[in-house]
Amino acid sequence: MTKNTQNNVEEFSSQLSAKIWGHRFKDGQRGPEYVLEFLNVMFGTEYCLDSDCYFRNKAVNLRKFIFEGVKEGSKRDIAQLKEEQKISLYQKIQDEEKVEVIREFFRNLEVPLIDGRGREADRSWYARSLYPLHESLLFFEIRKKGKSISYERNFFARGGELYYLMLSYGTTNYPEIRESIQKRIKTLLRKNNSVERIIDSIQDALGDNEIDIKRDTYPLRENNDNKEYPHLPVTEHYIFDEFAKEMNNLLNINIDVYEMFKLLTSLISFQLMRYMYERAKVNEGDRIEFFFDCLDGQNSQILKTSSNTFSNNELLIKNKFEDYFGTHFYSIIGDEEHVLEELPKWKENPNDTFVTLMGLNKLQSRKKRVINTLMSCNNYNDVTTKLFNTVKEVISDQLKKHQLSIIRTLARDGGIGNFKTGTNYRYTMTDTFLQTLVFVNVDPNDSIEFSEFLNLLYKKYGFVIGEVQARNSGLYERSKLNISYYQKNENSLRTKLKKNGLLVEFSDATAMIRNPYDVAEGVTIK
Repeated sequence: MTKNTQNNVEEFSSQLSAKIWGHRFKDGQRGPEYVLEFLNVMFGTEYCLDSDCYFRNKAVNLRKFIFEGVKEGSKRDIAQLKEEQKISLYQKIQDEEKVEVIREFFRNLEVPLIDGRGREADRSWYARSLYPLHESLLFFEIRKKGKSISYERNFFARGGELYYLMLSYGTTNYPEIRESIQKRIKTLLRKNNSVERIIDSIQDALGDNEIDIKRDTYPLRENNDNKEYPHLPVTEHYIFDEFAKEMNNLLNINIDVYEMFKLLTSLISFQLMRYMYERAKVNEGDRIEFFFDCLDGQNSQILKTSSNTFSNNELLIKNKFEDYFGTHFYSIIGDEEHVLEELPKWKENPNDTFVTLMGLNKLQSRKKRVINTLMSCNNYNDVTTKLFNTVKEVISDQLKKHQLSIIRTLARDGGIGNFKTGTNYRYTMTDTFLQTLVFVNVDPNDSIEFSEFLNLLYKKYGFVIGEVQARNSGLYERSKLNISYYQKNENSLRTKLKKNGLLVEFSDATAMIRNPYDVAEGVTIK
């Protein structure tokens, strides 16, 4: 039985993650970056959801102009335009003071990226992004190596490409929704013509238009050129259909692209988190449950119960990962006859044989544990017990570091979950996430009863907020909390909705959830 060594291209954990969730999600990608990458793909496909490829915009000199003075890679270098480019720009604009005002305007459009502890990311000029007030402000992360400039994937990691595929698959049977999404995104990103005119003038003066006219295309599906492409393990799933409908509902409200960007970040982060949980289910009938702490950590019992549901969902991911690991491990080592034949070779040169075979080369100190265990193996049983468990533990460490980090980042950036110092992650609802939930589930200028809205969230997403959902889900019995805790939690959510202008009270017993926005121009609600 011949085994290939392609596993050393990526860490074993990343390979398994790709088989379960897709190739590839990375823990460094932030919520706004998923949105920016997705919008870049839409722009690069000319706003077509069934494209096989797309082009990427470099806008190198435009970015140098906007971020001049910002560090470039090492802290010794900074972004700097050439003197002849500056002269060309001043000749084009004919007012040096106006040039600085323009630079300041665009510099203030930078998308702030904050980590879990509230610190702003310190990135080079070529890894910074702007709010997409217009499609001309969309560009991919690049990497400067000497004089050459290439595309980079440290932060635009492929999650936005995968989300594009989800919407593509989710609209296959719904051509009207596909057309609506394409049209609305195109309208939003082309509306600010004044921005486009300014950008065109700057890029023309700096020479960007000549560079970007030679557009390289990048695949979105399997291709004959053996180019790397984004890949989802499933192409048909009910959740993709739901994503498309929710995206269309959000895009239907009449707001500008700046406000829409925040809502898109919340929606896409939430949808990707749902997708990861859904794919983590071992049995199709398993139900994902979210208990939200609407009291913002003020009640320790509510906080603890919410943390428990967060932990339970993380356990789903760990269990799914380990289930896949078992299958993958045995497919690599082969049957007993093959193991007994290969075991002496593995022990003689573990780094170039077993460690490479398993794709563990990058694990540095952790692979020593694997090698030490391998050296103590004398038969097939040793390999399938001792060695199996050691490799699984090493891989699980990587899972905690990477895959669970992705979920937590999506929770934070989507406004769905967070932690307080000294506590575990729990499910929460920011104002933006609340708005998103209402806008994707209630038509513009329409309303539904508050209790009906809570039941809709429970049936559709597994959200547990108040007494009714706690009883129906069984959480009330399991948690052993007094029912008053769930009532207080529900009342707190009701207050939050009211503060956000999303709930109108007619009496203590009657309250309506309302989407206050008008329908966007050119949109027909059916």
